[in-house]
Amino acid sequence: MFLSLLLLAHAAAGQTADPAAPARAGQYQCVLPNREKKTCLGTTSYKIAGSSYEATTRLFLAPTPLITMELHTRGTVTDGKFCETVKLADFQAGTVLVNGAPADAATATAVKSQLAAVVAALDGKASCSAIKPAEDGLLLNELSIDGAVRADLSQKFVWVSEKDGYGLGM
Repeated sequence: MFLSLLLLAHAAAGQTADPAAPARAGQYQCVLPNREKKTCLGTTSYKIAGSSYEATTRLFLAPTPLITMELHTRGTVTDGKFCETVKLADFQAGTVLVNGAPADAATATAVKSQLAAVVAALDGKASCSAIKPAEDGLLLNELSIDGAVRADLSQKFVWVSEKDGYGLGM
């Protein structure tokens, strides 16, 4: 599960002339959406300036107690793809929350240790996300690591806005 969550840390865009247009319009990425429940396994929002971006990713990790994580990354829009370098430090600097409040040190350390075990192998590698159409009105965020497509890290998503009422969950 944590391998699939890595994709959330990488920005993505819709099928427009400007792949960042949905983000510029205030929408955020809802990865693996449950449309009936209006939940996302993760969300990513963007602050874009020129070809650079700062992304805030929120990950759903466990339902009871509700455990989530927030992390921040930076990258650039290159050839219609959102690209950045995978940094283990970004995951280690993330904030773990339990029921919306900062987790105690032991819980935060346990969560970050599990993520580090997965992310360490990708630390320092170039990551780019390309958007492909998928079924049911979804998009596929196709992730490449050092130029090689990683289907195991590619996930479906939809762009949503605050007024749509989506939140983290399954």
